[in-house]
Amino acid sequence: MAKQAKKKSEQSKSAPAQYSTKPWVSMRSGLTIVTLASIAMAVLTGYTTVPALGWLEGSLWAIGFGAAVWLAFILYFLFNRWARRKQD
Repeated sequence: MAKQAKKKSEQSKSAPAQYSTKPWVSMRSGLTIVTLASIAMAVLTGYTTVPALGWLEGSLWAIGFGAAVWLAFILYFLFNRWARRKQD
């Protein structure tokens, strides 16, 4: 019994706590969510800005906000890939 307790304590000391690196959402689901969010943001922005600013400027703001969602996603994805690269 003492040997088992000693082995467990040695294993827990030598092995650092590992965080789960498995994604909790698949890439396909993530892209679908980002696509829907960017389209919804663009439509909502266009709906509120076109009456006030006109079609051209309102459409540009809508496209800009839709693209901003993708920019944030891509930057976070690249940072996460860089931060969690395999240590060989």
